[in-house]
Amino acid sequence: MYNFYQTIKHVIKKIIAIFMLVITIIFLFVLAILIQYLQTAHGFESLYYGQSMIYTLYMLWPVFIIERTLHLLFCCEKTGKNILITFIMMLIPPLRLASKRCHDKEYIFWDLNWQLIDQTLYEHIEKRFLYPILIVSCLMIPFWITEIIFSKISHLWLTHLLNLGNAVIWSLFVIEFIILCSISKKPLKYVTSHWLELSIIILPMLVLARFILIFKYLQFSKTAYLLVKIQNILNIYRARSVINRIIRILIIIDIVRRVYQHRNPQKYLQMLQDKLDDKEQEITEIKQKIIETKTLIKNDEMNTI
Repeated sequence: MYNFYQTIKHVIKKIIAIFMLVITIIFLFVLAILIQYLQTAHGFESLYYGQSMIYTLYMLWPVFIIERTLHLLFCCEKTGKNILITFIMMLIPPLRLASKRCHDKEYIFWDLNWQLIDQTLYEHIEKRFLYPILIVSCLMIPFWITEIIFSKISHLWLTHLLNLGNAVIWSLFVIEFIILCSISKKPLKYVTSHWLELSIIILPMLVLARFILIFKYLQFSKTAYLLVKIQNILNIYRARSVINRIIRILIIIDIVRRVYQHRNPQKYLQMLQDKLDDKEQEITEIKQKIIETKTLIKNDEMNTI
C-alpha cells in the first residue's frame, strides 16, 4: 500500500511539473512576441490578438504566484534566501524553468523527468542546445540586417516575419541561459562568463517602443526619432554579439580543429605539442607560487609564536 501511495504521489508531482513547464514556455513565448512588437512604433497595433496575449499573461501570472507560494510553504525552508528567490520567480515567471524538485534541490525537471544535477547533466544540456542555438544565431543576423535596411519601409508581412522569428530566437536563448545558469556549480561565474548571451536577452527589453509611443503622444517627435536611432544602434550591437556567440559555438564543437587536423596532421601535432609545453610551463610556475606561499605562511606562523 505504501508503494502504491508513493507511486501516485510521484505521478502527481510529475504531472504538475509538466503542466508548469508547458505554461512557463507559453508565458515566455507570448511575452517574447509582445516584447518584439513593442520595439517598433505602432507595432502593438499591428499585432493580431495583442490584447488577448496580454490577458493571457494576466491569467497565467497568478498560477505562478500560487505554485511558488505552495513551494515555499511545503518544499523548502523559510529562509531569507528562499523567500527572495520565490519573490523573484513570482515577478519573473520564466525563471520557473530553474525550479528544483520539492525537498530535493539536487534534481531539476528535464526531458520530462527529474534529473540529478551534476557535470554530466550540464554537458548534456549544453550539447542539446548547441546546434539549435547555432542555427538560430545564424538566422538572427539576416533578420536584424533586414530589419535595419527596411526600417523605413512598411511591409506588414516582413514585420510579422521579423517579429515572430526574433521572438522564437529570443525565447530559445532565454531558456538555455536560465537552465544552464541554474545547474551551473557557480551561477555568478556563469553569468559573467556568458555576458554575450545575457546581452542578447536583455537588449530587446531595453528598446521597448512604449517609450516611443509615450513620446509620440507627448509630441516629442525629435526625441522619438532619437530613440528609433538608438534602437537601430542596439540592433547592430545585438547582431555583433550574436556573431561572437556563433564563433564561440564553432570553437566548442571544434569544426576548425577537425578540418585542420585532417588537412595537415603533422603541423597540427606540432601545434598541440607547443600548446602542451606552454601549459606545463604554466603549471610549473603555479606550483612554484604555491611553494612560496606555503613558505610565507609557515614563516608568519613561526613569527607569531
